[in-house]
Amino acid sequence: MMTDTSGASGYAVNAQYYDLIFPSAHRDAMRAALGALLGDAARVVEIGSGTGLFTETLLAGLPAGGEVFAVEPAPVMRAALTTRLAALGDPPVTVLPDDALTAEVDGPVDAVVMLHVLTHFSAADRQAVWRRWVPRLRTGGLVVVDVQAPQEPVAVPATVMPGRALGRRRYDTVAEAAVDGDRLVWTVTYRVHEGDRLVSEESVSFPSFVASDEVLHAELREAGCEPVTDAPAGVLAWRRR
Repeated sequence: MMTDTSGASGYAVNAQYYDLIFPSAHRDAMRAALGALLGDAARVVEIGSGTGLFTETLLAGLPAGGEVFAVEPAPVMRAALTTRLAALGDPPVTVLPDDALTAEVDGPVDAVVMLHVLTHFSAADRQAVWRRWVPRLRTGGLVVVDVQAPQEPVAVPATVMPGRALGRRRYDTVAEAAVDGDRLVWTVTYRVHEGDRLVSEESVSFPSFVASDEVLHAELREAGCEPVTDAPAGVLAWRRR
């Protein structure tokens, strides 16, 4: 078993498993939430596009003449992202190999979407993200994030999360978290099975910054936004004042 405890190469480990182990019910709920919230959003910035699981949904909901800016700094994830998008033909999406604090988009945008990425940002980093992107929103534009879990730094026991099968092989993960001050350290083990045999497993550990709904509401209000009180389950959204 190979274990990476630095977190720096985490995506190099998990990129090959990402779409196979992402819970389908949660994926579908996030896609439905985006469709409900972003019906009139023509210019959308997606920070942390990953393999493009939700980029496709953003593209499908665009009005005529709309475009998506997909921000993804990890080369291995970006390879999967560009491959997925290229298979769509000529979609109106620009892939930016930058991070949340260096990506540049011209003109105002209608929405900034951050799904399954906020855990990588410390409180100071989140403040910097809001300062950078909220002013780029048009009045009434949206910030959308997924609800963070857990909502406070508490240990999470090892939990098996089933994934999908490809041919003869089946994929799953074992995830657990330990408390490290005001943050968590997650260890995720990606396992490959064939029949009853464990073929391989790889683990990665990475820090995770906890942000409750209340903390995020306070940060976004300070940044100049008001909460969307009827946001779909599983997501939080704010509109720029």
